[in-house]
Amino acid sequence: MAMASTLFRFPCQGASSCVGRAHVWVRCAARRRVVASYAADAASFSSDSSSTPKLPSSAPKRRSVAGVDQENLVDPWLLADRDSRFAEFFGVPIHYKIAQPPSDDEVAETRAASISPEKANGALPARKANAPAVLLHGFGASLFSWQRVLKPLAAILGSSVVAFDRPAFGLTGRPKLNFGEAKETRGPNPYTLEFSAKATLTFVEFLHAQQVILIGHSAGSLVALQAYLDAPEKVAAMILIAPAIAVPIIMEEVKKATTAPNPGEDKTVGREDLRSDKKLRLTDIVSSVRDAIWWVLVRVFKVLQIIKAAVQALFQSILPEKFVARVESAIRDTRERLVTAAIRSWPATWAVRVIMDRFGTRGVRMAWYDPEKADEDVLQGYTKPLQCKDWERALLEFALAMAVNPAADMKSKESLGKRLKEVTCPVLVVTGDTDRLVPAWNARRLASALPNAEFELVKRCGHLPQEETPDELLSIIERFLAKTFSSDSISKPLPVPT
Repeated sequence: MAMASTLFRFPCQGASSCVGRAHVWVRCAARRRVVASYAADAASFSSDSSSTPKLPSSAPKRRSVAGVDQENLVDPWLLADRDSRFAEFFGVPIHYKIAQPPSDDEVAETRAASISPEKANGALPARKANAPAVLLHGFGASLFSWQRVLKPLAAILGSSVVAFDRPAFGLTGRPKLNFGEAKETRGPNPYTLEFSAKATLTFVEFLHAQQVILIGHSAGSLVALQAYLDAPEKVAAMILIAPAIAVPIIMEEVKKATTAPNPGEDKTVGREDLRSDKKLRLTDIVSSVRDAIWWVLVRVFKVLQIIKAAVQALFQSILPEKFVARVESAIRDTRERLVTAAIRSWPATWAVRVIMDRFGTRGVRMAWYDPEKADEDVLQGYTKPLQCKDWERALLEFALAMAVNPAADMKSKESLGKRLKEVTCPVLVVTGDTDRLVPAWNARRLASALPNAEFELVKRCGHLPQEETPDELLSIIERFLAKTFSSDSISKPLPVPT
């Protein structure tokens, strides 16, 4: 009972401090009722295993997925840790964790233990940013991927750091969408990029901060970018780690980026060692195939754009404009219905289970520079959400939302390149030199496309610097923040465009 009650508390001093709008955060009185209900359920669940709902004996058994039994799936909150917290956002229970900066005594003890006596006299504490941060995980991950840097970041920033699970991932709720309800009265789709961006900005209010630092990893960088475009005045800086943001590509420059060595990269270190390791040759082949497929897709996309523009010009010249608009709308609606029907079909659900079973843990290992370091604890952290009810349906809804319902700002007629020029706050782009999922050259291009960005490359590191090389990543972040928030820094936020 005591353990369950700690899972659903808010760090608040009263109803007025933790409640903004009634439809966003749960009021304290209502929260107490929820805590009592959840605590009773948790006690019943833990003390009486016979009360766990069982599948009928006549129902077909669901085999395990990635080593996780699929017969007795549970609600996400039953899998929570002692430091887990939950908040309600538009009816969706959001799972999050928060780290507070250490006290002065704790800082002194840490420094005494980590700094040698001969260096202690000359070591000066780094300037604190004194700005909270919100951490945004990538696709298929959860706030588990931040566990090694969550508390150290709070110490570096001198302020609170929050990490939360986006809907469809981690231990955040997986609500069922009401398809029979009209779009006008239906609430926001929790699986959209726009919803995640709004939740991110709501955490700014939750932290009682005027501005925060957004730290996104992989696809979480896209959420950070969307949040900035929605409310640039609330973002002091952004740190994008292995960002999965596809920068507009000019093929000649891509060829240079994929063949030229990375800045500061030692050709004799890392790459040759990697290729000499027989266990990693397969991942090198996969990386080469990925780059080749990307090269082909870009060319195909350009050809399709040319054909589309030609057809539109032809029809607009011989047919009335209103008729062309109606035809385009009908084609778009038909396409969305077909995509929706395909993604929500039982073959799609079956395919998700098969893919997660065969490639889930392999994908985690492939994200590491040294796959052998992705030990059992890491794999269990990434596969834990597979114990949640409706995990496969939520993943499909997420894929559907990204396919047919991206954020409004991302559907702008302006190119992504032009939108990137609007990001005037200081940005740090960090990536591993051996990232097999998002190539390092794309991160370097992203940094060059942003007007106020720095680029850092971590050697002997794959797609997960915050897990593989947390100390080096923290050092890079600390240097960036010290320069960004110093009084004489030239890297202060630029004026927000009007």
